[in-house]
Amino acid sequence: MTARNAVSILILTALGAACEPMTEPDTGRPDPVASVLTLPQSAQHMSASGTYAQSAITSLDVRLAGPNTIIEQTSMGLMAGTLSGSFEDEVRVVIHPTGRFNAQFTITCECTVDGKPGVLELRATDTGEMAGPNLATFAGRAVVRGGTGELSGLRGGLEIQGTVDVASGLATTSYSGNIHFRP
Repeated sequence: MTARNAVSILILTALGAACEPMTEPDTGRPDPVASVLTLPQSAQHMSASGTYAQSAITSLDVRLAGPNTIIEQTSMGLMAGTLSGSFEDEVRVVIHPTGRFNAQFTITCECTVDGKPGVLELRATDTGEMAGPNLATFAGRAVVRGGTGELSGLRGGLEIQGTVDVASGLATTSYSGNIHFRP
């Protein structure tokens, strides 16, 4: 196989074109490059999008650290879209004197993804600011770290953005990105 053929296979595979296994003219054996480049369906990426919303705060701790306010909160809620189910999260928010904030959190979701059930873990970070007296906005990134059951091999990255109702402390978030099941 020439380098030109290998590049052609790579381009066709990346574009999603169906490729028949190529054979070497003199051996009749499958081309090892073509078999590596044609990934099993389970390893291909799929788009993910939806929303998740906190519905209740289950614990809350607020303290001052110098000029910053630190909030540690656990809550529960529902996810909808590609990832769907109920979740619990643990959030740590640092609010700076300027009103800007940054957060780190872990979400554990009893989810279904592409018809497969399991418990899924996401880790996320975001930054935000006050958008009005009772509303804060934020944006960041979540990493799907896998889980249990049929979701144990799920991985991916999601962009997140949302709002926090300052009076209730509850957030509503939209997500979009790509996920894949590891073979």
